[in-house]
Amino acid sequence: MTCIFDLFGIPWGKDSDWFWAFCQFVVITVTLFLIYLQFRTQTASHIVQTVLDIDERWNSDHMRNIRYEVCSQWSKGNKEFDGACEVIAEFMEDLGTFMKIKAIPAEVMWEVQSWNIEHYWMMFQPGIAEERKKVEEPETYYSGFESLFGKMVKIGEQKSVPRKKPKDVDEFIKREIRSTGVPKPNWQETK
Repeated sequence: MTCIFDLFGIPWGKDSDWFWAFCQFVVITVTLFLIYLQFRTQTASHIVQTVLDIDERWNSDHMRNIRYEVCSQWSKGNKEFDGACEVIAEFMEDLGTFMKIKAIPAEVMWEVQSWNIEHYWMMFQPGIAEERKKVEEPETYYSGFESLFGKMVKIGEQKSVPRKKPKDVDEFIKREIRSTGVPKPNWQETK
């Protein structure tokens, strides 16, 4: 009776250690490669979910109302850094934290939010500078937002995207007013 290993020429016996070690190496390598692919897939899935969560929060009725109010006031010349502005700045601060903890890569953040980050920083920077004069630890006051802005500008420069200018803010404000639409009171239910 012939052994199946003999039919395929597979070494069997005391001189076959090298073959079985090689088989073990192949199995371990393939397993590690499959684990790596699974890890990459899970990471990409996590990033997509984070981007969707950011987008959902940014475009929520509450945030759209705030953005509309802030930009409407700015278009009328009221450029005070008030509570409504702080809601947007806090959102940007959260985005800075997401990048700091590497929940979302900087390149992805640049793709999905740099337009808003850069323009709102340019709008709010003078007010934030004034507020920093009033707090005990001014270097931490919206420092995540400032760092986020710096990273977005740096990536933009690497991609040869022209830097935003103060005159661009006026056009941004007009677009924000148009894109956020007429606000609904927070108490009004949507149908």
